[in-house]
Amino acid sequence: GGPTVVTAIHVPGTNQSGAVGQSEPSYTVLKFMESFCLLSAACGMAGNGLVLWYLGFRIRRNRFTVYILNLAAADFGYLLCIAVETVQYLMQFNVGVQFGIFLFLDLFMYGTGLYLLTAISIERCLSVLSPIWCRTHRPKHLSAVVSSLLWALSLLLNILGYVLCTVRPSPRACQRLLIAIGTLDFLVCAPLMLLFSLTLFLRVKCSSQPFPTGRLFTVIMLTILLFLIFAVPLSVLILLDFLGLKFLYSPEIGFVLSCINSTLNPVIYFLVGSYRDRKFRLALRLAFQRAFQDSKAGSDEGSHGPGDTVVEVTAL
Repeated sequence: GGPTVVTAIHVPGTNQSGAVGQSEPSYTVLKFMESFCLLSAACGMAGNGLVLWYLGFRIRRNRFTVYILNLAAADFGYLLCIAVETVQYLMQFNVGVQFGIFLFLDLFMYGTGLYLLTAISIERCLSVLSPIWCRTHRPKHLSAVVSSLLWALSLLLNILGYVLCTVRPSPRACQRLLIAIGTLDFLVCAPLMLLFSLTLFLRVKCSSQPFPTGRLFTVIMLTILLFLIFAVPLSVLILLDFLGLKFLYSPEIGFVLSCINSTLNPVIYFLVGSYRDRKFRLALRLAFQRAFQDSKAGSDEGSHGPGDTVVEVTAL
């Protein structure tokens, strides 16, 4: 996931890496940022928990909602770790190694979310550009396999980071590894996400023929857009820190923005699913069903929740 070094990178409220000549971070400002992060994390965990429940047990899944389900799990885990770290800071616990574990855990979740959104943008773009190939040649369980591999990749990178930076500190190896992770996050995944999302948007909006997209298109585009705005800055700020460009309240600002991103995702799903509903009082399950429903008719791989009457959700 996102890069970090225990001697230079800290969670919000523990910044000690201000540039030479800059004033020291204000304790009051840090307290406010921490409190805001904790409140955001609490709301986000509730929202992502609902997404996990409905997509996991109550709504038919398709190849894209498998990614969304994994993304909700990554967001929930990220916010949980941020909440634990924030409470530790606000209560001024001296937790030592335990603090480092949670720090790498939240960066593991952050990285997984980034990789999942990159996969979503690539697959969604390919499904529009080559719909027939995707229908006939795409492996049935590709989404689950890709999601598992991305979880494993992020876990491996962060275990290596934790060992090299905390358990058996090797400053040079630690810095090289984490610069490589930062490069992967910011200079590989983020540009790929942007490239495929922009290609998809132009293909849909600039096509000479009307191209029905459905709500799923809106959900994916908004989710990726907000991730680029709110979550990618964390990787940018940390990478700049390694390059010697250090800013006041960095990377605290990045963590706060990424908390907002993880909290907003369930809100996006509900708002898109509820859009154009007169009373704007749709049940959560129906709102989520509509959010992930696309315009094309047909079925896709998936499973039904127990005892659920399912609205058909398609992948294209």
